Amino acid sequence: MELFDFKIELRKGIKNRVAYFLATLGEFNQLLLQIFKYTFKPSFSFKLLTDQIIRMGVESFVVAAVTVLCVGMVMSLQIAVVLDSVLKGISQFVGSMVGKAMVKELSPMLLALIFAGRVGSSVTAEIGTMQVSEQLDALKTLYTNPIEYVAVPRFWAAVISLPMLTVSADIIGIVGGAVVTVFVLHNDPIHYFDRAIAVVSLGDFMGSLIKSTIFGAEIMLISCFFGFRTTGGAEGVGKSTTTSVVYSFMIILITDYLLVSILGLFGM
Repeated sequence: MELFDFKIELRKGIKNRVAYFLATLGEFNQLLLQIFKYTFKPSFSFKLLTDQIIRMGVESFVVAAVTVLCVGMVMSLQIAVVLDSVLKGISQFVGSMVGKAMVKELSPMLLALIFAGRVGSSVTAEIGTMQVSEQLDALKTLYTNPIEYVAVPRFWAAVISLPMLTVSADIIGIVGGAVVTVFVLHNDPIHYFDRAIAVVSLGDFMGSLIKSTIFGAEIMLISCFFGFRTTGGAEGVGKSTTTSVVYSFMIILITDYLLVSILGLFGM
């Protein structure tokens, strides 16, 4: 009898989790539709959008630049060691590998993770604080929709800022590899850049921009979603912020694999 009761409780638990997942997915879709709805209204504020682009893009540049510069340097050094262990002198092809890896994979994914940790967490905490302090309710009393005023400019700022950062990161990462190639490996910088540029196609570059655009949309959608759902005061803000960052990381990694599979079919 106890085993039978356990099976019933297990089935109920599974059904409840499935129902919760579907309800959450529906809320996500509703939030996305509302963002698109208010984007095309005459009251759309380009001033708020510009402010958010500066906050998300310009202020994140130093962190992004230092990260990809170091990654490019480490990649160049490690690849050179591996190549030289296989065949002496073959490390001159480091530029090809660093350029391809940075543009196709590392720049968009690394920056998305940094963006989620720095910008996404900030947005969730900000909206969550507005939610628990009833500032969003105050906006409603002023006949201002919170999604239009809070979510829309942040969503499109992320969609614009992350691809711009990714373009910069592609260049800085390759330059980081060049620093190690020239000053540590003592190879010709002209050969390095020639090989780095030769292997990177327009499709690789476009695929990188598509990835970063989708990542930016996902990060901001998740951040706004958990910000609006915040309850429980300061503790609730902390929980919402942590949850949004964790989910953003998971979605970025899952989406990255799916995009690699799909874009590969189109040569990107």
